[in-house]
Amino acid sequence: MDIRKNYIIYLLGMVMALASCTDPYEDTTFTAYEELPISLLLESQPEKFSMWVALMQHADMYNTLNLKSTYTVFAPTNDGVQRYLEANGWSSVTDIPKEDASYLVKYHTINQVKISQSQFENGVINDRNATDDNLSIEFREGGLNAIYLNGESRIVELDIEATNGIIHGLEEVLVPVRATIMDRLGEERFSIFREAVETAGRAEDLNTIVIEETDVSGNPLEYRIRMTAFAVSDEVYAQEGIMSLEDLITKLEVEGEDYMDPENGLRKYVDYHLLSQVRSFADLGAFPEGETSMNINTLATNELINIADRSGSLVMNYDTAANRGVAFIRENINCKNGVMHEVDHWMPLFTPERVTVIWDLTDYADLQALCDQYQNSSLNSTYTRTFTQEELSCYTWKSTPEYRPNAVAYRNNRGADGIWYADAVNHDHLRLDLGQSGWIEMETPVLIKGSYEITMTYLSYTERENTGYLQCSMDGKRLGSQWPVSNRRYDRALERGMTSSFTFDETGSHTLRIVAIDGELLTLDHIRFKPVD
Repeated sequence: MDIRKNYIIYLLGMVMALASCTDPYEDTTFTAYEELPISLLLESQPEKFSMWVALMQHADMYNTLNLKSTYTVFAPTNDGVQRYLEANGWSSVTDIPKEDASYLVKYHTINQVKISQSQFENGVINDRNATDDNLSIEFREGGLNAIYLNGESRIVELDIEATNGIIHGLEEVLVPVRATIMDRLGEERFSIFREAVETAGRAEDLNTIVIEETDVSGNPLEYRIRMTAFAVSDEVYAQEGIMSLEDLITKLEVEGEDYMDPENGLRKYVDYHLLSQVRSFADLGAFPEGETSMNINTLATNELINIADRSGSLVMNYDTAANRGVAFIRENINCKNGVMHEVDHWMPLFTPERVTVIWDLTDYADLQALCDQYQNSSLNSTYTRTFTQEELSCYTWKSTPEYRPNAVAYRNNRGADGIWYADAVNHDHLRLDLGQSGWIEMETPVLIKGSYEITMTYLSYTERENTGYLQCSMDGKRLGSQWPVSNRRYDRALERGMTSSFTFDETGSHTLRIVAIDGELLTLDHIRFKPVD
């Protein structure tokens, strides 16, 4: 059949989940449109993609990618597929075990989103692929001819438009990431840091991909672990005279041998190199508007890393006296349970200066683990996830009535349903429907002691006229008076200064309580802490 003239499109309707290993739409076709869906479009260019098409067919994924849905597909060229086969000792794509072939195709496919070249940014792609992994984009010298996926495959053709998505041609087949952060630290060059992680009791955490639990009703809960690690090589340690774990313990002046105690010097050092969420290189450089520096929380209690833009370079913990900071050797090393960055300094604990802190009220590891579309900037429709008390540790609340079904929800979208999103941090917000006098508590990011001006930003829900009133307190101390969160159409994304200043006597995290005075809907985005003298 000449597919250039006799265009075929497969049965539209119920979209098969990508997780399926079978192809239920085999032998079911209709002749339809002049434009082509993804599989047929790839098949129409056999000189480039015939081997990838053969792999899709072997994997029972060919017809799936012809369905009426939306996909972004990274398709390796014939030469790339051939090199992949030779590297693995296979003579043809049918030699690949079917399960592995299916996983490979899914790894190159992002479902429900169309990501064009204009949306590429250095760093991790927010939308996860069909194996629930993040791919990463890297721009190298050479402009559009030097865009790399996962740091291993150059994109050789951009923006091939299909009726059901978009295709980007790859020079090489991506090797699916199966290594955890702990696996990455298994490289011989990280032997000291890895031993420190093991001795401090963090190895299991860095080797975990999914935590499965049940709630009080016996319903299954699944938390996908996504962390960030700043890894130090043996070569970097050697520059400080650190040749072994014992040398590191001595350098840190660790007291006591209970290295798993969170207050032990070695444990705090290891935790200082870990973040509870994925932070790509691009994320680390996403400063608050008008700022060139920010502090980020680590797993070490009340310890912060400072990130700053110095002369166009991203530097951590810049020491003015020493005229140097911590730079990056390798960024965005993809792992199955997060991302790793290799740094050029042994990076001991550092006390940064006060800076403006933008606290996104949805910026918690619990939400990232539970929400499929967490902070996704590419959504074309509303994503909402409501929670029960048993699912979350980041929020504690009491609603009226006590078991109000939609009391706390996460929402992410780009302007649907009447919410104004132009100023929303990370494209999402916290929705509170707590009922009259219902309340919610949460912990702030770590704040350096001192005085701050505190400002709350909310989002205007333009489909209703009612105004919700809230009252806030910090560590039990009242913040200003009652504040209206207006939902009127003319009152969009207004900022409300809750108090002129508030002084924190100690560096640390603090407890914010929000009380819904009149029980109306509250749509809250972020709080800004601006240092004042």
